[in-house]
Amino acid sequence: MKAESFSSMKCILLMLFLVCITDAAEIDGYITVGIVSHHFSSNGDEPFNENHKAYGAELVLDQHYTLAYFHMINSRDKETNIGAIGYRYDLYGPFGIYGVVGYQKGYCFEGFQVSVECTEGKDNSGFAVMPMLYYRHDYFTLDLISQGSMIALKLNLKLF
Repeated sequence: MKAESFSSMKCILLMLFLVCITDAAEIDGYITVGIVSHHFSSNGDEPFNENHKAYGAELVLDQHYTLAYFHMINSRDKETNIGAIGYRYDLYGPFGIYGVVGYQKGYCFEGFQVSVECTEGKDNSGFAVMPMLYYRHDYFTLDLISQGSMIALKLNLKLF
């Protein structure tokens, strides 16, 4: 088993442990099954990876507070791991705003611009803040992510 896979498994087990010790009124569990995106620019001469191979887990406590782990091959074909906490704020019916704060490894930053090319001297890890819009159904959530010249949809299927 690769060290990266073992590290991912530790994150998932830690989330399950936290659920067991949390005295929340309601806990929903989701599995992330994929993400698709569209970039309005290019990656130099090559197009971006628009179909991210993604998986993850998300726990929603009391329909608002979230704990998430997410792994994907990002739009620059680099492995990315993200652990985050967040808050869902309902706006109208099943629609709302979702904000997460977390630690990621796989993207480089230049100021507030995310996903720049990782060149010599740039760290590919750090804290990240991501606002999203969401649609919540009884069996899934769909998160709309927008960052500058990219939009993406992330699908989470409800497990419990």
